[in-house]
Amino acid sequence: MMERRVRLSIAQAVLAATLLVALVLGTGLLLYSRQIGRAEAMAAAAELMDRSIEIVSLRAEAFIAPIETAVGMATEWPDVDRPPTLDGHVAGPLLASLIESLPQISSILLAYDTGDVYLLSATRTRPADQLERLGAPEGAAFLEWYILREGRPTELYVERFLGPALDVLSSRTTVGDDYDPRSRPWYEAALTTDGVVATDVYSFAGSGRPGLTLSRRHDTGVVGIDLTLEVFNRHLHDMPEAEDGVLVIFEEDGEVVARSLPSEIAADRREAVLTALVADALDGTPLVDEPIDINDEAWIAREASIDLGAERQQRVVVAMPVAEIVAPLTEAARGTALVSLLILAAGLPLLWLVARLLSRPLIRLAAEAESVRRFDLELPAVAASRVGEIRQLERAMAQMRASLRTFALYVPKALVKQLIEQDEAPVIGGERRDLTVLFMDLENFTSMAAELPPEEVMERMSRYFETVTRILLAHEATIDKYIGDAVMAFWNAPLDTADHPARACAAALAVVEAVRDETASWTTDGMAPVRTRIGVHSGPAIVGNVGSSDRMNYTALGATVNLASRLEQLNRQLGTEILASADVVERVRGRFTFEHAGSTTLKGLAEPIDIFALIGRTEPARLGQASGPVVLSAAERSG
Repeated sequence: MMERRVRLSIAQAVLAATLLVALVLGTGLLLYSRQIGRAEAMAAAAELMDRSIEIVSLRAEAFIAPIETAVGMATEWPDVDRPPTLDGHVAGPLLASLIESLPQISSILLAYDTGDVYLLSATRTRPADQLERLGAPEGAAFLEWYILREGRPTELYVERFLGPALDVLSSRTTVGDDYDPRSRPWYEAALTTDGVVATDVYSFAGSGRPGLTLSRRHDTGVVGIDLTLEVFNRHLHDMPEAEDGVLVIFEEDGEVVARSLPSEIAADRREAVLTALVADALDGTPLVDEPIDINDEAWIAREASIDLGAERQQRVVVAMPVAEIVAPLTEAARGTALVSLLILAAGLPLLWLVARLLSRPLIRLAAEAESVRRFDLELPAVAASRVGEIRQLERAMAQMRASLRTFALYVPKALVKQLIEQDEAPVIGGERRDLTVLFMDLENFTSMAAELPPEEVMERMSRYFETVTRILLAHEATIDKYIGDAVMAFWNAPLDTADHPARACAAALAVVEAVRDETASWTTDGMAPVRTRIGVHSGPAIVGNVGSSDRMNYTALGATVNLASRLEQLNRQLGTEILASADVVERVRGRFTFEHAGSTTLKGLAEPIDIFALIGRTEPARLGQASGPVVLSAAERSG
């Protein structure tokens, strides 16, 4: 016979605990209040740190944002496409005004495809020893130098120091200079896109100081704006959050972009604190749950992602010693501790027992709710609470997890997670996104199915779809739908997917290889062979909720989707397995090998397009020589 466990309501538990505490402890609640006060102080500090990380992130991004805006508008600058002359550059006054209005700018460069280059730099950002070596005159506000190459047998280097009104204070001209802007990282990066790009941290050629450059391509060259790390460090150091704490911004590979450490920290401890914070952030150590220990000292920290220009994500960490946070509370509680010592000895065990009874299941439920928010639906079974209301919550939580697991079988998991996290109900409509769409179908499936019992067809397709689904999900695809023996999937929605054309190509190759033996086993004497056909295309599409207010389907629509479907169908005519569009071939940039399959006018298109058969991944030797997509001719393919 099963023992019936006593269930208490929260009201009954609180009443019983209050009566016991009142009878046994009396004034012992003072100590409990002290403990609660310390927890509240830490909670307030955590909230303060949450706000601080938001403020620091906004200030850091705002520090870079004007520079990114200026670079983004560089193509509209007057005379930016004209190279410098012996007298300098006609855009010099414009550049000087930018440097004056944005003191975080170190230098502005105008580089051209001919190798000509013009630089205007504020002398305040140059090392004093360099200015002395260059013979900078008193009152010099700008250093201007330019190299003229076009139409000359050898380079002409001109260096001038200018006053605040751009009057020439000194000038030096030499013949020959090996500096070529076209080989610099900021120039090369700008050639790869039409938008603004940002470099990694590197040493500037002129000053030798570390920094980063934001640049953009224009009709005849590239515009670049330099920002030194020293200026960024000063900006962080001036933030109020840096007075007692540590601020550090770093790349995903751990390279520090900028930092600010409080002067109260001894020099030999600064690097240890910085290194530990960055290492914890990179290895996934949570910086929000509990204080972290650095050299036997507790720190409370927060981390966030920030965009320092050109849509590149960096990470920022703000940390503060716990001792600084709780110091006022510790001082105020010291006197109370002496009075409460006897009460603590008599009543703490009982109070601890009651607090644990009430708090443990609630803490567990809070953790389960957080797991559901992260879409982690698999949790180990735990003992049920004795409190009736909490037990009801436990049952509701278990039922919710089971329902969500069932829901996720019918809808892409990424979409389910997004629906859980968003505050608003889903509505009909979509957004325009850059997608890579994949259509997959089984050739001669219909004739095969006609010869088999339905149960056998279902069993074969279940094995086939199990393999296909596993591979697509492993390559971060969103599976839109199963249509008979066909599959539609896409990448880069609802969540952003980096390098999605390459992921789609890799998935297509993996699917064809994985199911080849399975589909081959379906072919018997006198039956047409069954094989997988795939079409892949990248481009803009509308993705979102389609249907009615009663039932919706998350899907993608548009010419990009239609073209991917047409490519899949074209495999039958060409005898190929995987066909890709020129857009896909261009984006994967030599990492895959293609064979040009000709040009054809697909249904719904007015003009013929080039189509390519995806052969495989590019061999390392060929990849090292390739500057663009690797496309084999028919002779190369057959040889």
